[in-house]
Amino acid sequence: MENWGLQLPYPLEILPPKCPMLTTLLFSGCNIQSIPEGFFKHMHGLKILDLSANPIKNLPDSIANLKNLTALLLRHCRSLEKVPSLSKLKVLKELNLEATSIKEIPCGMENLLKLNYLNLNGIGDLYEIPDRALSKLSCLQDLIVGETVISGEDVGGLKKLEILKGRFFDLHNLNAYVQALHGREEPLEYIIRVGERGWVEQINTRKYIELCGCNIYTNQIILPHVEELYIKECNLNCSEGDPRFSRFILISLSTFSSLKFLDIYNCKSIKKLFSPNCLPLNLQELSASECNMLEEIIAIELGWNQSEKATMEFHLPQLRLFSLWNLPKLKSICSVNGVIVCDSLEIIEVRNCPKLKRMPLNLSQLDNIRLQPSGPLSPLICIKPEEWWESVEWDHPNAKSILEPLLRSCW
Repeated sequence: MENWGLQLPYPLEILPPKCPMLTTLLFSGCNIQSIPEGFFKHMHGLKILDLSANPIKNLPDSIANLKNLTALLLRHCRSLEKVPSLSKLKVLKELNLEATSIKEIPCGMENLLKLNYLNLNGIGDLYEIPDRALSKLSCLQDLIVGETVISGEDVGGLKKLEILKGRFFDLHNLNAYVQALHGREEPLEYIIRVGERGWVEQINTRKYIELCGCNIYTNQIILPHVEELYIKECNLNCSEGDPRFSRFILISLSTFSSLKFLDIYNCKSIKKLFSPNCLPLNLQELSASECNMLEEIIAIELGWNQSEKATMEFHLPQLRLFSLWNLPKLKSICSVNGVIVCDSLEIIEVRNCPKLKRMPLNLSQLDNIRLQPSGPLSPLICIKPEEWWESVEWDHPNAKSILEPLLRSCW
């Protein structure tokens, strides 16, 4: 049905089509530019209407009387700026307005009590959904609104939600959402952005949270069982003596038991990342970049019980990527007598970390590399500047000689 150039005209003296038994109308991608005002007047039995991917600018008001409609699909109608009132569509279950040009939610959307799928993703002019506009949609299972701001309290009241993709204005709304769950299971899949609009497009997991431009210092952070956490340009002015230090990323082991990917970018005031007893053991990728004040990755808090001579081992058994970029004050990865055991490590990146003089990584692969230099466990090491390699110390006595053939210069 592609490229029909359809306009669906009929002469004024001819009545609109009478198709009272018609249940499904699929006009997706037909290049429809206009639809006569009364076109749907005699289609009372219509249940599924798909007008997706058409250059249509206006919809006829007769759509508002399709009381048996269960699916209204208008995705990628990029010229569409307004949708008629939906208040009479009491049995509508699926509403897809993705990548349209509407500037506000359709009138009457709050009355769609049977709605279980709502997609408002990719609508650049739709900044936010008004408070309480979602609170009555108790059957909603899939809520996909992309960068549009939603109320944490409203979304938290949607007890059947299985997929959530949207943006909260601030951490207060994120906290309100999590608290409103009241012990219920979190959605099976979520992409939650908090604060300013970010730019991460490649998401590796089903449970992703992005904090961008948030003031974390004055907020208590409450996060679900997130698998991927991206933090950009946030105010994280905590010190190890501040009780909020332990709350930053490390509220509890159970909270972060599922965390697989952690990326911290351009957080100017953060000094520490982890405390020893709160490492996310399932972490696969750890990246920190452009954090001008970051001094230590695993920091010992005041009162931490440790022996001066005993070696402390911090285990990250699934860590594959360890990336440190442009961290001018980074002095240590962990304490003087600590080592990180990371037997799955595949890529090590160190770029412009001039004060970092020790790599306390316990790599059991080193002995395997010595026997099989091209083996599958050989980690790739990217550094800049190259002179850093000469000054850094490794805990393993033969690490430099074994790893040197694997060196690459970072671009």
